[in-house]
Amino acid sequence: MPLLFSILEFGSALERWLAQDAATVQAARYAGELGGDAPELRRFLADQLRASGIDPDRVSVDVAPSRVGWREPVRVSLSSAYSVSIPFLFSTTVPLRSSAISRGEVNR
Repeated sequence: MPLLFSILEFGSALERWLAQDAATVQAARYAGELGGDAPELRRFLADQLRASGIDPDRVSVDVAPSRVGWREPVRVSLSSAYSVSIPFLFSTTVPLRSSAISRGEVNR
């Protein structure tokens, strides 16, 4: 029985990481379009996470550098914690990290 719950928990954690990773890639592209970090990017990312069932308040977001020019790289990194609870075995928290790099599209 614990093996079944382990498989279900692993699948749920993988689904959550894939959703977070997809939001990270979209946010990196948008950051390149905006020329770096901006309130619009944070709102876009929060909306994408919320649509995936992830609470954006529990996700740490890092955009580096905060301002980029034409063809300069911008990295968007997200990290969150996922609670894994397998009955009869253990409960723990697994860190989920995603990172994506895009190029700036703003000619400054």
